[in-house]
Amino acid sequence: MPKITIFLTLLISINLLAQDISVENSNPRINNRFGINANLGGPSLILSFSLDYFFTPNVNVEAGAGIFGYYGGVKYHINGNKPETNWTPYVGLYLMHIPEFTFINTTTKKRNGLYIPLGLQYLSNNGFTFGTEIAGLVLSDAKTPVWGTIKIGYHFSSK
Repeated sequence: MPKITIFLTLLISINLLAQDISVENSNPRINNRFGINANLGGPSLILSFSLDYFFTPNVNVEAGAGIFGYYGGVKYHINGNKPETNWTPYVGLYLMHIPEFTFINTTTKKRNGLYIPLGLQYLSNNGFTFGTEIAGLVLSDAKTPVWGTIKIGYHFSSK
């Protein structure tokens, strides 16, 4: 886990240093940095709610909790620094935790894992957010190594 923390810290640091200061204010990821989302699927497996924040137009950090666990991670929006770009593809890395729980006479053990999404997000100029992703799931006893998410949310104006 320390290697992942170092990797995420380096990714964010490099991006903060490499940002072009002259990016116009018509970029929805600059104007609407903080958001809240409802997620179907995703790192908590079924249904979750999350908060996210764009530190730069490319780097987005998200944390959430759902029916079967909680998670946090970072996404890199590939063309996020381009002005007036509402659709952005992204890649990410999340740490996830599923606590021990009992469901219909079946108890699962607590587990930690990785969720590695590849997705596409729409962020409108007024804050509406829609996203979809497919992800690699590194989790012990997982029934499938591939998972996904559909997200709907809102990003608040930071003007």
